[in-house]
Formats: sequence, structure tokens, C-alpha cells
Amino acid sequence: MYVNKHLGLMDVLGLVLLGITLTYAIFKGLDPRGLLIVGLLLIVAETFAQTRWRTSMICRNCGFDPVVYVRSPEQAGLKIKAFLDRRSESPEHLLRPPVVLPVKKEVKGQNLSLKI
Repeated sequence: MYVNKHLGLMDVLGLVLLGITLTYAIFKGLDPRGLLIVGLLLIVAETFAQTRWRTSMICRNCGFDPVVYVRSPEQAGLKIKAFLDRRSESPEHLLRPPVVLPVKKEVKGQNLSLKI
């Protein structure tokens, strides 16, 4: 799982160095158009870093997605149920142990999901 959602300082410095190198290779010296190259490299790298982080957040065993759960727990539950249905029919998951979901204990007269 990737912990960092954004690029780190070393990533940014590496991309700036790559942008300067590409600027020298294309324009045979420093050129203001090299800032455009550096900017594009940073935008593309940040997009890939966020996409990598987002896809790594989803559990590979049960399909739980904490980002969706924060927005809507019901939607996250439906995604888990759909994932488990697909998993039960998928041949690549046949030899894996089954997922045991925790049983929710209800207390009469109290809705725990609304408790702060």
C-alpha cells in the first residue's frame, strides 16, 4: 500500500532535474519553454501518484474502500457485497480462503451508527 498521496520532495527535485536535462537536450541550453516541460512532468507525475495511492487503498481480499466509506458507508457496503459476489464466481480466487465478515451486534433501542 502506498502511504503518500502526493509527490515527495525528492520526487519533485528529480522531476525538475529531468526537466532541465530535457530542456538542454531539446533546446541546446536553458530556455523559458523548459518551465513548461517541468510543469507538464510535475502534473503527470502527481496524477500518477494520486491514482496509484487511490487504487492501493482498496482491499484485495474483501473490496473495502475507505475513501468511499468516509463519504457513504452504505455505498461502501454495496461495493463490498458486489466484490464478494464477483469473487465467489472468479476462478482466480478459488484457492484463497473465504472472507469472514464480522457480525454486527445490535443493541436494542440504540442506533450505533449515529452515535458521536
